[in-house]
Amino acid sequence: MLGLTLTPAGVWKAPADDAVYHGFDPNLVYVGKGDSGVVNVSPASVEFKASKGSSPGVILATTPLQKFVASVDVTVADDQGARGPFSIGLWSPWTSAGYFVVFGPDGTIAAQTVANGFSGVTLMGGEVTGRSDLGTYQVGTPSRVEFVLDKAGGLLTSRVSSAGTPPLVASVSTQQSPRLFADFALSLSASADAGQGSARILLSGFTEELPHERLWASKIADPRAEALLVVLAIGGLLLVAIAVARGLRSGSGFAFKVRRPQVGLGTALIAGSVLVYLVGNALLFPVGGHPFDMRAEQLYAYVARTYGTSQLYYLPNIVSIPRTWQGIPLQEFPFPYEPVLAYVNAGIGWLNSLLAGGGAIRMDTGLQYLIESVNVAFGLGDGILIYLILRQIGAGNRWSLVAAALWIFNPAVWYSMSVWGTTHVISLFFVLLAVLMIEKSHLLMAWLALTAACLTRPQMLIFGLLLAIVLLRKFAWKENLAALSWTVIVTFLALVPLTIAISPSLPADILINTFRSHEAGAPGLLRVVSQDAYSVWPLVEYWTQGVTGFHAAFNPNDATVLGPITFLRLGQILTLVAALVVSGYLWFRRRATDEPGGYLPYVALGITAFLMLFFDIIASHFLLALPFLLLIRRWTGNAAYFYMVVIWTVTTFVTMYGDMGLNLSAHDYPLLASTHNAITKFVVNLYTADRFITAGIVANICAVIWLGYLTLGSPRAQVSVKGMLA
Repeated sequence: MLGLTLTPAGVWKAPADDAVYHGFDPNLVYVGKGDSGVVNVSPASVEFKASKGSSPGVILATTPLQKFVASVDVTVADDQGARGPFSIGLWSPWTSAGYFVVFGPDGTIAAQTVANGFSGVTLMGGEVTGRSDLGTYQVGTPSRVEFVLDKAGGLLTSRVSSAGTPPLVASVSTQQSPRLFADFALSLSASADAGQGSARILLSGFTEELPHERLWASKIADPRAEALLVVLAIGGLLLVAIAVARGLRSGSGFAFKVRRPQVGLGTALIAGSVLVYLVGNALLFPVGGHPFDMRAEQLYAYVARTYGTSQLYYLPNIVSIPRTWQGIPLQEFPFPYEPVLAYVNAGIGWLNSLLAGGGAIRMDTGLQYLIESVNVAFGLGDGILIYLILRQIGAGNRWSLVAAALWIFNPAVWYSMSVWGTTHVISLFFVLLAVLMIEKSHLLMAWLALTAACLTRPQMLIFGLLLAIVLLRKFAWKENLAALSWTVIVTFLALVPLTIAISPSLPADILINTFRSHEAGAPGLLRVVSQDAYSVWPLVEYWTQGVTGFHAAFNPNDATVLGPITFLRLGQILTLVAALVVSGYLWFRRRATDEPGGYLPYVALGITAFLMLFFDIIASHFLLALPFLLLIRRWTGNAAYFYMVVIWTVTTFVTMYGDMGLNLSAHDYPLLASTHNAITKFVVNLYTADRFITAGIVANICAVIWLGYLTLGSPRAQVSVKGMLA
């Protein structure tokens, strides 16, 4: 099973198309009505009604893919002196260049290359730099229009046919329009232009094809691989069935002791705290959501439920939600996550449909509240796991409750879950569960939970590396071999619904392609030293290039910092060195794995160093380190403990709030936009202030250095066990 999973997808036969979609999805088509124009979208058609002075339009797709094919039937049903009356084509708001098939007022059809236009629902105005005639059209008669994009080959071709006639072909090359083939997403838009007249246009028979290429996942269509997958899955199911049957016969491994809770003042206080936590977060739901991330989460749940979980790795690559950028399709909404989060999104979509009485899922506030509710549930689970871990390693009830409360009532956690809408609390749940299982010596459950954590998002691999070392050092090799074997089997079976639809190597492909996207830069994605996070790099940019303030974080990571070494390469080198140093200490220092929880400071040091040193880190990722800072008071003492927890909370909260505050429009988020909310305005000003940026980064660096000294230094900080047991 492991061998099949690690076999590169390129070994197998690839399909001609990764995916083909038919018809219009009203939830995924963006409509711009253009003053008094009307656009009606149904699964079968799009109808434009352009009255005098209006220019209605739609955005049908936005994609960074190198290959893309789209075709549609265009019918000019009525033309009463419209200026257009209609055009459809591919264009980029980043380069102000486009290529359109234009239905002219004189009954002609032409392909036009446009430069220096301005962006809206389509590219408007601009200079026509090339034109090719593609025949004529008749009012009421459909014309088939097709676009074939091949960025790698440097060619965009259009074909137009009508009433069974051979298609007339025109094309534009990268030499003719280099900006059209730049490394940015292109949008497929259609629009009518009434001018002083009016027009009615119908679109039907819409098809989108995604020719095979490697992006986040690499699809295969090879009977050999499919046969191996099925045979191994059947064998795995038989093995699991035998193991379950043996466990039931022996009565071991399936019994759980249930303790009857004792109701008292402490229990009532905990119940009240949980109620405050739930109500408090629920009150934050209507405040808003991150314009990009929350809408992405809604899209993922919708796609998984409507099209199938496997389509998360394809359909979002051609979908933009231009409302995020005031109607301009700047970027698609890819799904660059591992299968566990794919299943989570499918579960959210299913639950949303269930709550709607089995009806169709809708990308509305109800779905947003459900996503945030799931986050809040996992956040509460994280707090419970923090408490249980501390109790398991010998901490007293009081300090265990304090640490859990510092998580459950942490403003950065609340903002992440219930306002921003990120899913980091879900990834943390699995890694904290792995720690608890390690302390309880449930080896198989520990490996399963750790694997699940790594199969949520790529950043969790640092946890995977460090905790894998702990497991290998803490338990005998025979026990690890058996547990790892069962982990491979169970994981393989759990992923079969996705791997049989895409490729057995899906988990590895996502990881490799994610790294490549950060290494070379995925089309249309930001390539920066930091995405608002207070890592070391904005400060280094200030020292080396004099860049200050907010722009220090968003400078390109391919800028040089030491001779020919770029920020990107230096970040990789330093992150690798830090990971190797912490891993070496974990492997050779027996105390780290012999004493209960002794490895936790090393894990905390490893993840904080990773977040501070790695390039292109997003502000919300800093939340990943917070639970492990809360778990290490036994090895730090009060002063260091509260310094690290408070500093990490403040810098994480301010950067998340500031980042989101800059992107909120008063129209879409009246409660939270800086123009209406004094708190948002204050945080945005704080977050963009050069002095605060410097202070925040220095404070984070001091926290990591202090943690490193207490963890790796000699002598280590000594804290009485008696104090922990209080």
